[in-house]
Amino acid sequence: MLIIGLGLGMIIPGAAAARAATREVTLPIAEHGAIPLTATTVAGAMSGTMPDGTARTWAAVSGKPAYLAEIDPIAGDVITTYPMPDSGGAWGVEIGPDGTVWVASYGSGNLYYLPFGAAAIINAGRPHPQTSFLWQVDTDADGIAYTGTFQGFAGGSVLPPARVAAFDPKTGQYRDYGEFGAAYTYVRSTAVIGNTIYAGMGTTAALFAIDIDSGAKSEIPLPEGREGCQFTYELATSGTDLWVRFDCTKISYGYVYDTVGRAWTRGPLTGYSDQRVGRDTAGNTWFTIGSTLHRLSPDGEDTELDAAIGSKGIGVVESGGQEYVIGLTNNVLDRYDIATGEQEQHILDLPGTPTTPRSAVLGPDGRLHFGGYFSGGLASFDPAAEEWQFQARLGQTEGFATVGDRLYGGHYPGAKIEKIDPTKPLGSGNPTEVFNLTAEGQDRPFALTDAGGLLAVGTVPGYGNLQGALAIHDPATGDVDRYVGLIPDQCITALAYANGVVYGGTSVYGGNGVEPTQDNARVFAFDLLTRKLLWNVEVEGQRQVTSLEVTPGRRVWAGTKGTLHALSTVDGKQVADYEIAPFDWSTFPGGTWQGTSLAYDPSTNRLYGSIGGKVIRIRPAGRPDLQILAGTGGAHIVLAPDHRLYFVNGQNLKSIDWREAD
Repeated sequence: MLIIGLGLGMIIPGAAAARAATREVTLPIAEHGAIPLTATTVAGAMSGTMPDGTARTWAAVSGKPAYLAEIDPIAGDVITTYPMPDSGGAWGVEIGPDGTVWVASYGSGNLYYLPFGAAAIINAGRPHPQTSFLWQVDTDADGIAYTGTFQGFAGGSVLPPARVAAFDPKTGQYRDYGEFGAAYTYVRSTAVIGNTIYAGMGTTAALFAIDIDSGAKSEIPLPEGREGCQFTYELATSGTDLWVRFDCTKISYGYVYDTVGRAWTRGPLTGYSDQRVGRDTAGNTWFTIGSTLHRLSPDGEDTELDAAIGSKGIGVVESGGQEYVIGLTNNVLDRYDIATGEQEQHILDLPGTPTTPRSAVLGPDGRLHFGGYFSGGLASFDPAAEEWQFQARLGQTEGFATVGDRLYGGHYPGAKIEKIDPTKPLGSGNPTEVFNLTAEGQDRPFALTDAGGLLAVGTVPGYGNLQGALAIHDPATGDVDRYVGLIPDQCITALAYANGVVYGGTSVYGGNGVEPTQDNARVFAFDLLTRKLLWNVEVEGQRQVTSLEVTPGRRVWAGTKGTLHALSTVDGKQVADYEIAPFDWSTFPGGTWQGTSLAYDPSTNRLYGSIGGKVIRIRPAGRPDLQILAGTGGAHIVLAPDHRLYFVNGQNLKSIDWREAD
């Protein structure tokens, strides 16, 4: 059932900051080691023949820090790795005409380059002070690199338009080609053909041509039917043809644009998702649909081959007089012999790197489970045995929930809800997808909770959208009810449940690349019997609520980036708020939807939380007594049945028993 509703609510002015006896508490902190979330994630790669005739695949491996791997695709060996300090990974990798390898990174928005034969990579820095993310990179015949930006370091709630920039390694200087309009907060893709830069936009898809010399920009009309897409996601070149991938609500379409004739000549190619395409000496273009390899001849004949290769780093290399098509999927390299049609696969010895804990839960098996960003994986901790287990085969888990004897994970992209059996190995039907909210335009299911034996899910929408959704799943029947538009132009980032009512917290920030239309986040109450809103109120001065918990005394507690708020479960009236750490929303650009967690222990009548990076405890009823854990901060708290409070500190798991302070 899909219900569209208008959540008309009321504004409740923020209560005067509550006076509480606030004190720091020093407690013995147990150390449980590093959370073993690791992965070998290749977001960007390129294959080609180097100036000395050697075949090489260059792969950017995400991590802290990321590194560039030099791979011999013929032998299937990793030659060496080059650390990229101050980088989390990279989508853009390119081999220049002189053999210089370029890497456009994310995390700090740096552009890196490795001159041919050099022993260390060079950091060219970011092209603009506000740049946090570079996407694709390509070079011209003179070896100048061109890339597109996302300006995530701008601060404030309104993102500035993205830019195209060029870096000349001979001068060490950037050239700024400027913006393309307020609607285009991403230059998601770039490619160079001749004297023209091609730039693909998001979160409203568009394609521009830029004259390298003059900087003059002209917009290229999109193929029919692609005007409503969110991203011109990837650009690749084959001769004078521009291969374009459009991302349209999680469906990829490929097209070919003839840059000489200025016309779209091929498409849509449904399922095309390549970063690059390969071109052999005979003029054939090699690409994939799904994972199936295709060859497009110079006269336009498309041949589907009985071969499957990865979509990263696609390129044609030459070795020993033979030509090969190379494709990569993380640490798996595929090599296709063009002459014989034979295919080989190599598992590469690429060092894994730590991935950031993203989500945490106490599972039905009594263990603590953690999901990673953005490479996924499942790390599980057994408190009784003090033992860790790690399994790689799980996607990016935005949130978990335990409902009875079931563990559910909410996975990005496409807001997929999966049932996980943590007692069995992942793979071969574990996890199993229960439902998804892709058709509703949703992407990130951060908020999951047990709603009296039902599973409640709150989501953040896809790029360029503001409208989140609430879903209610009945595990007994398999039914899923979907509610879009409960809170107009806000997504749902926190959920809690008590006595037949689901309580939700919202964010004014939707999917990346869209400006908020609302000023304040909200807390709402949703009746599971009538399936209607009982109330929804603004939390004045706060733009995002990322945790909720219900306690006796008819209180629902809401955590934001720096404050803790108490509201009445009857009507949403705000009765108290506590500033834990100062936070300036005017400097927050969105793009993250977490930051707090709450847990209530009924046997001790204490509410625990992580707010503003601090671990806290408060008495939710009676005389307020706010305590802050001294000596360390934390996030992703999990309260165990023995009252021990676990929390994530950096990459490590720690715990305390707060009763020792009583």
